[in-house]
Amino acid sequence: MELFAGSRGGSVTIQEIADAAETHKTTLLYHFPSKEVLYEAVLERALDPVIEMMEKFLATEFTPDRLGWYLDELHRFLRDNPAIPRLLMRELDYGEKYADHFVRVFTPAKNRLAEAEEAGMISHVEPVFFIHDLHVQIMTYFCHGPLLERLMGTDPYSVDSMILRRQYLVDQIVRQWRPSPSRTVKAPLERSRAKRRAG
Repeated sequence: MELFAGSRGGSVTIQEIADAAETHKTTLLYHFPSKEVLYEAVLERALDPVIEMMEKFLATEFTPDRLGWYLDELHRFLRDNPAIPRLLMRELDYGEKYADHFVRVFTPAKNRLAEAEEAGMISHVEPVFFIHDLHVQIMTYFCHGPLLERLMGTDPYSVDSMILRRQYLVDQIVRQWRPSPSRTVKAPLERSRAKRRAG
C-alpha cells in the first residue's frame, strides 16, 4: 500500500514490492498472478473499511451526533493508515476502480439527502458538490500533514487537533443543513437541469 501510494504509484515493480515485503518475487506472483491483481487487492483492502463506515452512517438519521461519530471513526482510521488517503486520492485522479466504488456510495447518499430535504430536516444541497467536496476535504487533510503542521504549529493528527478538525467539519456541514425558509424555491443547478431537459 505504501509503495502504490507513493510518488511513483503505478510504476512500482513487482520486484520492489517483493523486496519491501521481504519475500521472493515468485512467492508474490503465486498469490497474485500480476501487479494489476495485487493492486486491486490492495485497493479493496483500503476501500472496504471506508465504504463500510459510510454505509453505516447512511443507514441512520442525519444528525450532528451521528455525523460526529462518522467523522471520528473515519479520521481515526485514516490517521492510523496514512497511506490510504494518498492511495485513494491518487486512484480518484488516475484510476477507475475507486470511481466505481464512489459512484456506488453516491447513489444512497444522494437519496438520503433528498429524503432529509423532503422531510424539512435540511435545506437543499447539491449532492454532487456536497459529497465530493466533503470527501476531498477529509482525504486531503491526511495528505498534507507537513504543511498543516507548519500552519498549525502542532501535530495535526494529535487527539486535540482531530477533535478540532471534527468539530470544524460538523459545524460547517450543519450550517448547510439548516432547513430553508421556503422549500418551494429550486436550487440553481436543479433549475438549469430542468431547463436543459425542456429545451
